[in-house]
Amino acid sequence: MSDQPHSTATAEGTAPNRLDWRLMLPVFVIVSLDAASAGAILPILPFFLRDLGATPLVLGLVLGAEALSQFVAAPFLGQLSDRFGRRPVLLASQAGALISLSLLALANSVVFVLLARVLLGLTAANFAAAAAYAADNSSPTTRRQAIGVLSAGLGLGGMIGPSLSGYLSDISLTVPIWVALMLSASSIVITGIFLKGSSPVGRTAPGQDQTASEKVSFRSILTSPVIRILLIVLLCHYFSYGLFSSELAVFLGDTFVWNGHAFGPRELGYILTADGAINILVQLLLLKWLGSKFSERNLIVLVFCILTTGYVLVGVATEIPTLALAVLCISTGVALARPTFIAALSVHVPRQRQGVVMGSFQSLVAVTDIVTPAIAGAILGQSLYGAWIGAVVAIALAGAVIASSRLPKVDPEARAAGP
Repeated sequence: MSDQPHSTATAEGTAPNRLDWRLMLPVFVIVSLDAASAGAILPILPFFLRDLGATPLVLGLVLGAEALSQFVAAPFLGQLSDRFGRRPVLLASQAGALISLSLLALANSVVFVLLARVLLGLTAANFAAAAAYAADNSSPTTRRQAIGVLSAGLGLGGMIGPSLSGYLSDISLTVPIWVALMLSASSIVITGIFLKGSSPVGRTAPGQDQTASEKVSFRSILTSPVIRILLIVLLCHYFSYGLFSSELAVFLGDTFVWNGHAFGPRELGYILTADGAINILVQLLLLKWLGSKFSERNLIVLVFCILTTGYVLVGVATEIPTLALAVLCISTGVALARPTFIAALSVHVPRQRQGVVMGSFQSLVAVTDIVTPAIAGAILGQSLYGAWIGAVVAIALAGAVIASSRLPKVDPEARAAGP
């Protein structure tokens, strides 16, 4: 697999050849705290809204509104971090998250929950700014390692937050929100005290080529047949997974009995914690080995097969072991999917177009996050559980069929090497 696209956005050319952990450790802690704060909300949000009288459709609309606000704001906030530096944008985003969590903790109606989540989406530039900071303070040879450090922070926070939420939700559904608020406040303190301020990146130097950024458009990228197929396959994955993940808590809450009682926030916390652990293990132990054994096309098909198996198991699960196996399959498939798809796009795109392709990729993912919660909420709002899981499986299988029949059989690297 080829290099991923963050090599297109280098810093000043003065980054060290080895990671400076005095610079990286604070941002690792910041990302972990922010991820833990966000993760603490996920298990309780569906049940918090249900207690306020919301239907599954309303939950889908809330999640879709949050994704829409993030889709609109993220590029603008990224430009601000280039102009004014990473630290100020991080602090502003964290302050917005703090206000959002305060509003959520005090919410007594669905409207206030909606406002809180929209505000969170508008200020959700934390990881993007942190990744830019890591790129500023790493060389091209250490940038992947630097981004990997931040990804590990995301995984760690994704384990800690839901785990805390699962235990604390037995006290009250608002307790995890206050804990998330404290985690977010701690992140602000560390950012303000320990994070070294980075200089603004600034505008493109007069001698640099601006053609790629000005003239390369999403439309021009679609002239490549392979890119078109890959984007369709990507949409199949993110659409099916968006339908599934946005309403999983509602589905299990309505249909699954956990040790004699209904599935609730604590059990969802267990699942999200396990998902974070599986994600880390897959990234560390499985992805590289599979990449060496499977071609690009076959690896994508394998990802869809693993995911489809997990989706079917969730649909038929009546006992905890079956559900655990389903979680293992789905978490493994999702952990493999993103780096596999990004690497596949990178292989088929010239170096000068990497940035615009990955930006378009992120936009497509955001669009599915906007649309799928509302669709899934409408289906489950009518208690059409079989139709919901059937749609998820059908779209994933369509992605597998398209990848198997339309993507090249031989990887570009192998073709270039010859027989």
